[in-house]
Amino acid sequence: MATPPLLILGNVNPELIIGTLAEWPEFESETMMTLSNLRAGGAAGNTALAMSGLGVEHRLIASVGDDQLGRWLKNEFQPGTSSWTATPEKTSISITIAHEKGRVFLTTKGHLSSVPVDSMLDAIPPATSRSSFALVTGTNLMPGVTAGMGQLLTMLTAMGWTTVFDHGRPPEGWNEDTISVYRSWARTAGIIILYGADLCSVMQMDDVDAAEKALVSTLEDHQILVVLHGLTRVNAFYRNKKATATCEEVVSDDTIGFGDIFNAGFLNSFMMGEGLQTAIESGLTVATIAVETSPRLYGVFVD
Repeated sequence: MATPPLLILGNVNPELIIGTLAEWPEFESETMMTLSNLRAGGAAGNTALAMSGLGVEHRLIASVGDDQLGRWLKNEFQPGTSSWTATPEKTSISITIAHEKGRVFLTTKGHLSSVPVDSMLDAIPPATSRSSFALVTGTNLMPGVTAGMGQLLTMLTAMGWTTVFDHGRPPEGWNEDTISVYRSWARTAGIIILYGADLCSVMQMDDVDAAEKALVSTLEDHQILVVLHGLTRVNAFYRNKKATATCEEVVSDDTIGFGDIFNAGFLNSFMMGEGLQTAIESGLTVATIAVETSPRLYGVFVD
């Protein structure tokens, strides 16, 4: 298998999205939902599916459980673009409950809690060009990978990959320990991607603009910071220069995976040399189209 210009490493799992609740039901009660979507996903999975939809060469490095659900999950991805390991656990499932005031994410431990970092380290090929990127995403749900994150990022760099880091919010929340280790990882990444609320937590500031400036001041010349402000604005920083992209309010009951799909559109554009401004615009466009269509389309405008 030829080495593509993009690796995607992280969590793949089924996603069940249900809603929308106006208020939380009482215990032992029954509530009928109007929104129900079941699909292959996870942060890495969502990005890989979007890359396939965009026709971008990539390799997904991921794990599934050793069960029927895991076998179904693998079949949802192009076999020629995926490297799988089977973990002797049930396949993890992520359930999203949509509420009028926000969302709640519930994920079973399953295979994600048992994936060792070695399963990823052993699958990393040498990069074949200077414009090869490795996206590490959704690893916040994978304690075995998190424990070896420093080693993973270091090996990717040593193998010639520019690392793109979108870790996600730790299940235990942002505290002194998780902030400290995140900052140490971010110092080694080529591109850092995170949501504004998480950036404020990481920098221990209430104002997102101030948090952006604080993190930018710590970046090396080669590093890029990308910050998503909800679903309608993205700021990106490179060598103290700022790029901003905005879009109209997203019209969708199911925006799960928006950031993951943004990553696909952003990286596709950036890898083609279209520049940071165009890349974040492309990311927003691709993500918006995807979450506003069902089945999801990637980069295809419909009437």
